[in-house]
Amino acid sequence: MKILFVAGRWAQDIQKSERLKELRKLADVEISENGDEKTLLGKVNGVDVIITGGPITAPVINAADKLKLIQTTSVGYEYIDEVAAAAKGVIICNVAGVNANSVVELDFGMILDIARRIGAHNRLMREGGWSRVEVERQVEIRNSIIGIIGLGAIGSRMAHFAKHAFNMDVLTYDPYITEARAQQFNAKLVDLETLLKQSDIVTVHVPLNDETRHMIGEKELSLLKPTAIFVSSARGPVVDEKALIKVLQEKRISGACLDVYEAEPLPKDSPLRTLDNISMVPHIGSTPGIMGEMRETAVWNVIRVAKGQPPMNVQTPKVYYTSAKWQKQ
Repeated sequence: MKILFVAGRWAQDIQKSERLKELRKLADVEISENGDEKTLLGKVNGVDVIITGGPITAPVINAADKLKLIQTTSVGYEYIDEVAAAAKGVIICNVAGVNANSVVELDFGMILDIARRIGAHNRLMREGGWSRVEVERQVEIRNSIIGIIGLGAIGSRMAHFAKHAFNMDVLTYDPYITEARAQQFNAKLVDLETLLKQSDIVTVHVPLNDETRHMIGEKELSLLKPTAIFVSSARGPVVDEKALIKVLQEKRISGACLDVYEAEPLPKDSPLRTLDNISMVPHIGSTPGIMGEMRETAVWNVIRVAKGQPPMNVQTPKVYYTSAKWQKQ
């Protein structure tokens, strides 16, 4: 088996991987520090598996004559051409769930920043002030209602924190789960409009695809309470950023917590940088330790495949069950 390990944002410090040593005993592993298309086109011939933290385009997939698996070192995989992969019988696996706790901790940190005006108070104090204006804008999140859009690995962890740490009532919208699954996490399954209208805090935890791109626009944001806090830490394009900026500029909600953006890095002239009712960070949902764990989980899954075991976290199950490349697995 031949494996190409491609470096990228979500696949850093590859040589530090402890499991890479085990994988090298089972397969021929090549590491590419450069992940641009031209470089990969010259390396994918004969490759069975690509482990990646960056884009894998249709030309690269089509050039990889033996490719059967693209393993990401991230949860999101929108940077892989899924259509091209499916057409070639190539499955996509991710590391779902590994970073759930890390993302949820950051989300609640930002929520508390907005709710208790921590950043605003910090700025006032550093400027020599002692204003009571920001104090009047503080709210407790305990006993409030949180609406979670997407009850997957991260969303369900969010529900657990919300219920057990802050005694929140949990609403969830997810067209792919049952009421029974929602109840496992003390959540009430509702439609999206109900969730947006009733929630004090709304968090988004869905993958980026054609169905979810701009699923939160001005229409949806207009349904939020004036006191609501909106949280986006999934993928930037899930939210119409221009619509969010407009809502925030007009003070139609209490504030927003942002870890992801439509364009990353966030442009220096983005209006978001001028707003005082947001808590924003530069896509840091996963800590360095967790990013290492995500890398190791990706390698572990490829080790399973190299040993003839079925892959885990298959994100394209239809391809897996119909591709001739996996029929004998």
